[in-house]
Amino acid sequence: MDDPEITEGEERTVRWMRRALFGLGLVFTAAGLVRQWPVIGKTYMEFIEGKGYLPLMVGLIMIVLGFSVRLLIGQDSEK
Repeated sequence: MDDPEITEGEERTVRWMRRALFGLGLVFTAAGLVRQWPVIGKTYMEFIEGKGYLPLMVGLIMIVLGFSVRLLIGQDSEK
């Protein structure tokens, strides 16, 4: 099972999507941390109910999705 040949356009799309997901993920994560500050003195429920919890989690999810861009695009091994 050989890897399918990836065209230059597809590779640029993968790089662009990866950068976009990482960039937006970092922005959301930073915004969530700023809104949650100070994180260390909070209990678990205070952290979950805080204003910055949702942007923080969305940012972390976007960063993880940035690692798996090729899976999101759905490049099949069949031609």
